[in-house]
Amino acid sequence: MKASYMAFLAITVWFALGLQFYISTVKYMADGRTFGGAIVQLLSYFTIQNNILIALSLTVILLWPASVWAKFFSKFETLTAMVLYITIVGLVYQLILRQQGTKYGLFKLADEIFHSVSPVLFILFWLFFVPKGNLQWSKAFTWLIYPLIYLIYILIRGAVSGFYPYNFIDANLISYQQMAINAVLLLFAFLAVGTFFIAIDRFLKKEIILHHHIKY
Repeated sequence: MKASYMAFLAITVWFALGLQFYISTVKYMADGRTFGGAIVQLLSYFTIQNNILIALSLTVILLWPASVWAKFFSKFETLTAMVLYITIVGLVYQLILRQQGTKYGLFKLADEIFHSVSPVLFILFWLFFVPKGNLQWSKAFTWLIYPLIYLIYILIRGAVSGFYPYNFIDANLISYQQMAINAVLLLFAFLAVGTFFIAIDRFLKKEIILHHHIKY
C-alpha cells in the first residue's frame, strides 16, 4: 500500500514537472529566452523546487532504498521539512496567488497538480505512512534556513535580472519596504506551520505510546 501510494504520487508529480518544463520552455524561448535561461527561470520557482524534491525523494526511496540519498530522504525530520515546504506552497497559492492570474489548458493542469494535488497527497503520505518521532521544537527554526536562502537568492537575482518569481516579493510592483514586510510574514508562516507539524508529531507519538500501554 505504502509503495503503491509513493509510486502514484511520484509519477503524478513527474508528469506535471515534465509537462511544465516542456510548455514553459517553448513559451519562454518563443519570447526570446535561451533554453538555459528558460530552465533557470523555471528552477527559480519555490513551487518547482519543492515538487522536484518530492518526486525525486520518493523515486530514490523506491528504486534505490539502500543508497545514501534514500537514507537521507527517509529521515523523519527530512520528510517533515518537505511536508512543511509543500504545505506553504499550497497555502500561498490558495490564499494569495490563485486569484491573481488565470491559466488555461495544460498550464492550468500542471498548476493544479503542483499547488493542490501534490501538497494534499504529500501531507496524507506524511500523516499515514511516516513513523512519528518526537521532533524537537527547535527544528521549526532549523527549517527556516532553506526558505531564507531562497529569499536571498531571488532578491539578488531579481535585482540583477529584473525577474521575480512571485509578485508579493517583486520590486517592480511594490516597494522594498513592503517586500521586507512580506518576506518576514512569509518566514513567520514557515515557522508557524513548522511548529504545527511538530505539535502533530508529538501528539501522535503520545497517542501511539498510550495505545501500546493500553493494549499490553
